[in-house]
Formats: sequence, structure tokens, C-alpha cells
Amino acid sequence: MASRDVDRRFAAYDGPIWERALDFLRESWRAENQTQTAVFACAALLMIVATLFGGASQGNALSLTAVEVASLPLLFVGLYLTLAGTAPKSAILPLILLALVALVPIAQLVPLPASIWTRLPGRGPVMQVLDVTRLGRPSEPFSLAPQETWRSLLALAPPAAMLVGGLFLTNGHRRVLAACWLLLAVVSLGFGVLQLIGGPDSRFYFYDITNPGSLVGLFSNRNNEAVFFYTLMPFAAVFAAQFRGSFENPRAIPALLALLYFFVAIVGVLATRSRAGVAITAVALLGSAAVIVRSGALRRHGRAALGIGLGSIAAIGAVLLFGLGPVLDRFSSSGADPRFTGWPLVTALIERFLPLGSGVGSFQSVYMAAEPLRDVSPIYFNHAHDDYLELLLETGYVGVALFAVFMLWLLERLARIWTSRSDDMAAACTLVILLPMAHSLVEYPLRTEAIAVLFAFACSTIAVWRPGAVSSRTAAVAPGTRTPAEAEPRRAHSGRRRRRVRVKL
Repeated sequence: MASRDVDRRFAAYDGPIWERALDFLRESWRAENQTQTAVFACAALLMIVATLFGGASQGNALSLTAVEVASLPLLFVGLYLTLAGTAPKSAILPLILLALVALVPIAQLVPLPASIWTRLPGRGPVMQVLDVTRLGRPSEPFSLAPQETWRSLLALAPPAAMLVGGLFLTNGHRRVLAACWLLLAVVSLGFGVLQLIGGPDSRFYFYDITNPGSLVGLFSNRNNEAVFFYTLMPFAAVFAAQFRGSFENPRAIPALLALLYFFVAIVGVLATRSRAGVAITAVALLGSAAVIVRSGALRRHGRAALGIGLGSIAAIGAVLLFGLGPVLDRFSSSGADPRFTGWPLVTALIERFLPLGSGVGSFQSVYMAAEPLRDVSPIYFNHAHDDYLELLLETGYVGVALFAVFMLWLLERLARIWTSRSDDMAAACTLVILLPMAHSLVEYPLRTEAIAVLFAFACSTIAVWRPGAVSSRTAAVAPGTRTPAEAEPRRAHSGRRRRRVRVKL
């Protein structure tokens, strides 16, 4: 209850943004709010480390280890609070799903007797190797790449920590984290500009396996950089929706900065020259516009919103006019992309390893063992570039069943959030979930820790959502208007006064 009061006071405060921030910090440090403050500090640590060092999906390098270590405080605090019974009831299903997801690689690492694993589909080549080397039939785990399965299990720690710990964040804390993510996206674009200036050999490329000559920012892959830019657009829409129609109001500054982020993101996506990134950015813009419309900002300040909207459309059109050409050139050459030529072999491997799959993280080993010699080239196929095909190959029908349950939960949350007068942050988070999932049809963005942590944050937000939560519409009340928390004492006083009047009569 105390944390909700902090959210209302912070939302209704009309002073300068730095005074609002100081007041918010003072309230967060009160004894009754220190648990949420500790969770927020751990979540902020994980968010920053994951964004700065979790931009690659290759192996378990030192940078990824740093992200996994940074997730431990939040994971410990979140699990402690969950086991103590303080988690919201609406989060039970996501927590059960998370436990089952973690159980899949754990089960695949358990050694099986030869009488069992030799009967599994696709194990013929393994038995042939053992026969040639005369090693007999030792116990083997289910996974064909147990070391990669173990690494995949470790890589699950950061998003799991954000999902579990994020259940205990206040609405104000979520907005602060969202603002920090937007700032980090701008930082990533800054590094990307330095990369383009320095050329393919620029020292600002932080990963050995990358796209030299392209803007990748804090990531190793330009597609993931594009995902990072457009996935944060709904968060910018939440802040832009707080515009009150007056540029003299202190809330105009964060709202205008949020609008500026849209231009930054569009320029960033175009600079990456990611084809799927450009296509999904259009969807992200439409979704962000829907977040702004549902907030009621257009109804309250129609004239100012119309002027800003027309100016924004003109600016976006100018950016697209000058920056869309190189991307369209890549669209025209999409048929020659060697990634898509591997899909027929992936589908054949899926049929070979059904119904249980080949093991989490085993894609590269399985694919390279079956790849025809005519297709072997310096460009190796490290992932299927379709996460849903890769999920089916590695986990079989078990993974498909878990994903189906997740989708049913997500659709139920999405329908309830968008059909109710709910928090705009929750509506934005539904888009933060859906956008990278759409990109996963042709890439693997959720296999990078930076985007996986952002995805888990959005899942935790909609998991704890409930009708009547504090929204940005509360933050947009006119100066002098009382919030429900502030109006309650007056209503109680009025009731006492009416009772005294009745007694006197």
C-alpha cells in the first residue's frame, strides 16, 4: 500500500523534474519502502550491465559472465520474496512457466543409461562414432551438446532474475528503468556513429564477431541493435503521452525528449540497414501511436498534439527520404541471403529429432554435422535465424507446449490490458514483448542478454498488472487537482461533518 501511495504522489507532483526525482528518492528511502528500493537497485544494476555487456549471443564469454553475475543479487532477492509468499497471485502462471523452462535443460543434462539414449531419435551418428572408437555404450545425457546446454542454462539467469525481481517493482521504479533504457539506446547510437566514422577497423566495435562497417552500437549484430531501438519506442510513447499542451509546464521536457527519441530510433534503425528492423519499426510506430491515443492526451490537448504530430510526421518523412535508399538496396538482394538457404536443412533436422529434440543449445553442432559440403563456407550457420524453428529442433514438442501456454497467457493479458483503462506502461510492455517476437521469425534477438532482460522486464510488468493501476492519465491531471489518495481524507472529513449536521438537526 505504501508503494502505491509513492507512485500517486510522484505522478501528481507538478514541480521540476529534478525536484520530483529527489522527492521520489526520499519517499523510496522510507523504512516501509526499502524493500522495493532494494529490488529497484538490483534491477537497475542488471539492466545497465546487461545493456553494456550483453549485446552478443556467442558462447559464454567474459562479458556474458559479467551479466550473469550481475543478475545474482536480483535473482536472490526476487526468489526470497517469492518463496516468502509476497508475489502477486497473477504472477503464479509466469513463475510456473519459468520453472518449467529452466527444468528442460536441467533434465537434458541428466546422464541416461545406454538402453535409453540409444533409442532416442537421431542418435545413430553418435553410436557409429562410439563403435569406431571402441568406447562401448557409456551413459550419455539427452543433449547432443551438453556443454552448450549448460551454457544456455546459465544464460537463463539474467532474464529469470528480471522476471522474478521485476514482480516487486513499483510503477514509479518501472518508469525510471524505462527512462534509463531510452538513455542507453542513445548511448548505443553514439557508439554506432563512432563505429561508422572509424570504418570497419574501428576500435569501437566491442565484439570480434560483428558486422564491420555497419552501425551495431553496444551489440555485436546490427539486427539486434535495430531491435533495441524500435522495442523501446513504446516506452517513449508513455512519456510522450504526459504532454499537457503547454511548453511552460515542467512535464513538457520529458515528453518532448521522448518524442525526440522516435527520431533517434528511426535514424538508428536506418543506419543499421536491417531489413526486418525497418519493417518492424513501422509496426512499432503504429503501436506507439496507439499508446499515446489511449492515454487521452489527444483529447485533452488536441491542438498542440496535432501540431506536434504533423511536425513529427514531416520530420520522419524527411529522415526516411534520405535514409531509406541503402535499406531498399538490401531488400532487393534478399534472395541471395545465405541464411535462408539453410531453412530446408533445419526442417529436415527437426523431423529427424522429433518428438523430443536434440538438446538446448545444440543447434550449431547438429547443423554442422549434417551440412552438405557444397554449402560449407566461411559464413557459418550459428543459429537457425528463426527462433521458432530452432526451439522445435532443440526441445521438440515439449518446447512447443511451453511456448503455447506462454502465448495463451500473453494473449489473455494483452486483451485485458488494451480493453481496460489501465496503466499505459502495461500497454507499452505488451508491444515490447511482441516486437522482438516478430523479429524472431527471421533472427534470434532474444538470445542476447540485453534484449532478453528487457523482454523479461516487460513480462513482469504485465504479470502484476491489475485493473485500476496508477496510469499516466493520473500523471496528467490539471495543476491543483487532487489524486484519489489525496482526496480520501477530505471525503472522510466531509462524512464526519454530515453526521454532525444530522445530530444537530
